[in-house]
Amino acid sequence: MVNFGEAIKRPFQDFKKLGIGALMYMIPLVNIITGFFSSGYGLECAKTGMKKKYELPKWADWGNLWVKGFLCFLIGAIYCIPLAIIFVITLGATLFGSLLMLFFEANPQAFMSGFGTISSSLIWFFLVGLLTIYIIPMAIMFFVDKGKFSDAFKLGMVLKKAFTSEYLAAWIIVMIYSFVVGVVASLLSAITTITVILPLIIMGFANMILVITSMTVFGEVYSEIK
Repeated sequence: MVNFGEAIKRPFQDFKKLGIGALMYMIPLVNIITGFFSSGYGLECAKTGMKKKYELPKWADWGNLWVKGFLCFLIGAIYCIPLAIIFVITLGATLFGSLLMLFFEANPQAFMSGFGTISSSLIWFFLVGLLTIYIIPMAIMFFVDKGKFSDAFKLGMVLKKAFTSEYLAAWIIVMIYSFVVGVVASLLSAITTITVILPLIIMGFANMILVITSMTVFGEVYSEIK
C-alpha cells in the first residue's frame, strides 16, 4: 500500500535539498533550462520510492539529472502529440471552415453552427487530454525503472498498469494534493506580490514539493502493481 503520509512529509526532511530544487524553478525564463535538474531529481525520488526508501537522495551527478529531466519532458511531449493532432484536425479545421463560410458566403448562421461543432470537438479534446495526463506518469515510471527511453512507450505494459484501481486512486490523490498546494501557493503569492521576489520563492518551493511527493507516490504504486 502506498504510504501517502511519508510521501507528503518527504520534501520537508531536508530543507537544503528541497531548497536546491526550488531554486531551479525560481528564476523566470532561466527555469526553462534549470527546471530539468529538478525534474531529474524527481525521477531519483521515484526510483527510491519504488524501494520504499524515503530519505531524500543527494544532489549529485548533475549532468545525468539534467539529461533525465529533459528525457522526462520529451516523454510527456511525445505522448501529447495525438492531442495536438486532434486539436489541429478538429478544432482548427472546423474554425477555419466556419471563417471561410463567414467571409466568402456571408453566412453568419453557418458560422455559428460551426461553433456548435467546436463545442462537441472540445469534449473529445478534453477526454483525450485527460487520458494523456493520466497515462504520462506511469509511462515515466517505466523509464525510471527500466532506464531506457523506449520503455516509456511500451504502451501495452503502460496501459496494463495504468488501468488498475491502485494507480487510479494514487493519481486522484496526487491531483487533489496538487490542486490544494497550488491554491495555497497562489494565495500566498497574491498576498506577497508587492515584494516581487517572494512569489517566485513560494512558487519555486511549491513546484519542488509537488515534484518530490508526486514522484514518490507514483514510484511506490508502480512497484506495487504486478
